[in-house]
Amino acid sequence: MAIRTTLYGYQVKNGKTVVHDEESEVVKEVFSLYVEGNTLNSIASMLTEKKIVYFQDEVKWNKNTINRMLENEKYMGNEIYPMIISTSLFDKAKSIKEKKSCKQEKHSPKVELLRKITICGECGSRYKRVNTWGSREKWMCSKGCNCLKYIDDDTLEKAVTDNFNSGVRNLELFNVIANSQYQPTIEVTKGENELIRLLEQPELDYKTIANGILNIAKIRFDCCKFDSGEITDELKEEICDISVVESIQYNEMKEYIKQVIINSDGSITSVFINNSKITKKGVVENAS
Repeated sequence: MAIRTTLYGYQVKNGKTVVHDEESEVVKEVFSLYVEGNTLNSIASMLTEKKIVYFQDEVKWNKNTINRMLENEKYMGNEIYPMIISTSLFDKAKSIKEKKSCKQEKHSPKVELLRKITICGECGSRYKRVNTWGSREKWMCSKGCNCLKYIDDDTLEKAVTDNFNSGVRNLELFNVIANSQYQPTIEVTKGENELIRLLEQPELDYKTIANGILNIAKIRFDCCKFDSGEITDELKEEICDISVVESIQYNEMKEYIKQVIINSDGSITSVFINNSKITKKGVVENAS
């Protein structure tokens, strides 16, 4: 198997190392994407999806390949290698890498919870939080879906708080019609028939019948499909005692909100535990 011996972005002509036009553009793109906040894995995935060749028609991009490229000072140029990346861009990428390699910033419990429950309204993928995007953080779809609004911690938390307060002010926004279903199985039918047979016996065995009744109750319950809309009244009773808040607390977010959806137009929807949905405009949609 052939191994690449010339640094990506360059080629040897007449015994001299010169810039490879196509590959050098890829190198520039890698540095730019990284400085813009993309991760090593996401950059590798982008190049792979574009079918960018690394060497001899092979597409073999991974985070280690990208990492080595970002750390190679030869791209700034020296007596052998012509310059592809400016010193300022290289130093900026290096600074970002050093910050990321340090101990990760400890986020607040609310931010950590939002990282677990926030998804993209376009594709349903998890939203990720990029720690360094210019001078602040940014929330963005892990699959790259476009959002028309810049979403940072404050924007996201304020929208979730506004949605919560909309519900506090108008409990009817939490209304969702329950749709539970009972679908008996063959096991249920057999159990019911056996119980009827026992009840028709001339001499009743009360202990056996009692056990049969309990068993039927259990397997019937297992056939019930629970709909979270059934907890609407309970949710409203609990929240009716809560006042409008300046900022939603971690415990309230964890207890009442199960998902946050960021839509492409920048609007943010909170999905509550009974599947009622409230956007920052106060519009509610029933669960599908």
